[in-house]
This record gives sequence, C-alpha cells and structure tokens, in this order.
Amino acid sequence: MIKPLPDKYVRKAVYDAVNNIVVDTLTIPAYDSRVSGNVIPQHFILLTTQTSQVNQMTKCGDVWESSILVDIVTTYDRTGNPADRLLSENILDAVRNATNNLVLDVASGLVVQKQIQDFPNDIVTTTDNKNIFRKLMRLELTIN
Repeated sequence: MIKPLPDKYVRKAVYDAVNNIVVDTLTIPAYDSRVSGNVIPQHFILLTTQTSQVNQMTKCGDVWESSILVDIVTTYDRTGNPADRLLSENILDAVRNATNNLVLDVASGLVVQKQIQDFPNDIVTTTDNKNIFRKLMRLELTIN
C-alpha cells in the first residue's frame, strides 16, 4: 500500500507541539525553515531539514524512515557578556518533552512506530554585536 509522504504531517505535529512553548516565563515562537514577519524575535525555534526514505524491508508494507531537524536559537546583544546557553538548554528540554510521543494527524493514515531524539553539536556564533546560541535536535521517526 502506498502511503502519503509524511513530511507535512510530521512538520505540523512538531509545530503544533512546540509553537509558543513557554520556557522560563518567555513564550518561544516556532517557524517553518526561517523567521518571517517584520520583527525578528530574540529567541525562536526553527523546523528545518526534513528527510524521508521508504523502508521496504518489512512484511507489512512500506514503512517511512523520516526525520526533522529542530533548531533552537537564542540571541543576545554582545555588550558586556550578558549571555549563556542556559535558556537554549531549557528550551531544548521543553521541546524534548513536548515531542516525546508525537502523534500524526489521524486523517493521514500514518502512525509513528518508533521515535529517536538525537542531539548534534551545538553551534555558537559571536558577531560584532550578537552572541547566538543554537541547540539542535534531530527527531527520527519510523512511520507505518
């Protein structure tokens, strides 16, 4: 049986789970791929790279191996040393909890069978006027 590509369903489920999550009294918005709007928030979550691959090694029909990269971005003005990674780590913990048992839209006919959270290296960027801390989480899903 040919099942639909899971990308839009995975992205919506993750977005719904993490958008406007409250961490340390701050509301953290989420965006698909890039920040949009006239005002760029100081702290935000990006849903970036997605992959999907058909695994035909099962007897029960095709299974999707799908992943999405969640990029947590915190920025601070560079005057003095006002920043550390604590907020980005707290946001990551909240995102981990919110996406721990992801459920896809029932209308898709797709069900998450297995879920793995992987944490690639942090990215720290210092510019002339900003300190930027990024924590990454790759959510890997086996979907039937």
